[in-house]
Amino acid sequence: MAMTQIPGKEQAQDAAKTIFGIIDEPSACDVRKEKPRKEITHGEIEFEDVTFKYPSADQPLLKNFSMKISPGTRIGLVGHSGCGKSTIINLLLKYYDINGGRILLDGVDIDDYDIASLRR
Repeated sequence: MAMTQIPGKEQAQDAAKTIFGIIDEPSACDVRKEKPRKEITHGEIEFEDVTFKYPSADQPLLKNFSMKISPGTRIGLVGHSGCGKSTIINLLLKYYDINGGRILLDGVDIDDYDIASLRR
């Protein structure tokens, strides 16, 4: 009877290796690395021809996306499920790196900002 459980155990071990491989994959967005810029001074946000594709996706979710938001302006992101509304916010918080283009905060590339400060 114990022998019937061996294939299931091996499958579970293989699945666990895959999952832990994903969890242990190093992130390019390391919060512990401090950058010289810690604070956003005015709050102007600009997406310049941003392209972004999730690692598991075949097609980019954002392709040559551009938008400029002046300081103090309130906007609403509206669209159907899966069109990129939450992704835009996650890109601003550096949960993901873009594949092309630039995101600027006060005219400075978002990569020059301290990630922990962005998320505060």
